[in-house]
Amino acid sequence: MLCSTTRSPAAQSWPEGIISIKLTMNPYLYAMAQDEAAKQGLSLWEMVNIALWEKLGKPDYDTLMEFAARLDLNDEDPKWKQRLKMAARHEMEVQAERKRQMQPPRGEDSTRP
Repeated sequence: MLCSTTRSPAAQSWPEGIISIKLTMNPYLYAMAQDEAAKQGLSLWEMVNIALWEKLGKPDYDTLMEFAARLDLNDEDPKWKQRLKMAARHEMEVQAERKRQMQPPRGEDSTRP
């Protein structure tokens, strides 16, 4: 799944979603990243996402989804984080059900017509 505004091929490894955040950055790194993103035809936020993804070892879709589904939350956590956990848990349950439905019933030979 790709976010409709993401052009990066790396984003094919991530679950869909975008949030707006306030981020404190070094202005020198920010300026350099902005310039490099423009050279690559990316938005700055895409460049930052790719850099984070690479730094985290390029986790795949399932790894990211499982991490989000198992987040430890407390009362002070923002609502987006709570919704992220709920959405990830729901998606994992849906995927598990789809896999179960795709398997032939036990005791039946799936090679017979």
